Amino acid sequence: MSASKRPARRIKLIISILALLVVVFYAGGGIVFSNMIHADALTPLGPTPDNGVYVRSVAQDSITLTSNESREDTTRPGLAGLVWEGGHGEIGEIVEIDGLDVTRRFRLITGPAPSPCVGALADCIEVDIEGWTYQSDPSDVGLAFDEVSFGSPLGDLGAWRVDAGDGLVWAIHAHGWRASRREALRSLPTYHHEGFTSLVVDYRNDEEAPADPSGLYRFGRTEWEDVEAAVRYALDEGAESIVLVGYSTGAALHVAFLESSELAATVTAAVYDSPNIDMGATVKHEASKRTIPGTPVPVPGSLTAVAMLIADLRWDIDWRGIGYVERAGDIIEIPTLVFHGVDDDRVPIEVSRRLRDQAPDQIRLIEVEEAGHVTSWNVDPEAYERALAQFLDDHARPSSG
Repeated sequence: MSASKRPARRIKLIISILALLVVVFYAGGGIVFSNMIHADALTPLGPTPDNGVYVRSVAQDSITLTSNESREDTTRPGLAGLVWEGGHGEIGEIVEIDGLDVTRRFRLITGPAPSPCVGALADCIEVDIEGWTYQSDPSDVGLAFDEVSFGSPLGDLGAWRVDAGDGLVWAIHAHGWRASRREALRSLPTYHHEGFTSLVVDYRNDEEAPADPSGLYRFGRTEWEDVEAAVRYALDEGAESIVLVGYSTGAALHVAFLESSELAATVTAAVYDSPNIDMGATVKHEASKRTIPGTPVPVPGSLTAVAMLIADLRWDIDWRGIGYVERAGDIIEIPTLVFHGVDDDRVPIEVSRRLRDQAPDQIRLIEVEEAGHVTSWNVDPEAYERALAQFLDDHARPSSG
């Protein structure tokens, strides 16, 4: 072989090796990250505490929380629940921030106050900050309710029924991903005051509900049938019109219902809080905050795209099908109120902005500064309830057209 051909062969060999490494990186990395999508997004799990917060001290009306690292939940303004083994309370206004120690107003609700941490944090009892605030059922917010069930294609599903008014207009509440009915407790009093009977429902894959045949969350592809069953129950109980209320992924179930159900015509309005209606965008957003395992290198968008493709092939996700935003102009034909926190770190606010742009004549978007995921109420309950009540009065009653 002539000397002049050797460099060319070396270059081809190097290119081939690099190409193989790229293929291995994307194929192997795509499989690894598709497994993460399965575990972190598709696998049904109940609510889990977000650990890592400890109590430094407790006074009669204040509490000092601390952690090993800076956390948004300890310093986010507004109300939140505080839960520990044997009790719970409510935290509010921030009094002082001293490094990682955050002192806030505190109200003990049940049980003894949490024990202050003495010594190393690793040896102390953790507490959980909960955006849902309330811990049990509608009685927490002073409302009488009935535990009811309704039939669905997979079997009976449970719900809280909170009667109000003349019973002609019902609000169907659907909680978010890996959440529970308690997510709706913050806004229930407003619906009750406005005369709307509320049905706060379970759906497939909830703790005491039937599992989806796939064994996975489907982000509306199948769960809309459970929403349809809830709407049918309300109609059978005397409802003449329906308001859909969806929190996070609950909004995806409702939009899928509007797209697919013959009962969609009974809906007069909808209210969504931090709507997770483009799961692909949510996955990409979450991936953008991660690094390649064992390195400080951020996960490249191209690897996320490959992982999503592999996940779709393995578990039939249909990212386009559960990306409702691009079809919203054809789906949403009713007045719709959307709350979304500007600081939402799970579902980026751009999702709701895109949604509004698809149907600007129908959708009113309220952006709440300093609010995170489904915590717009927490930051300013009075403003939230005022805007919600006005919307319901203007758009959700049959007589309002």
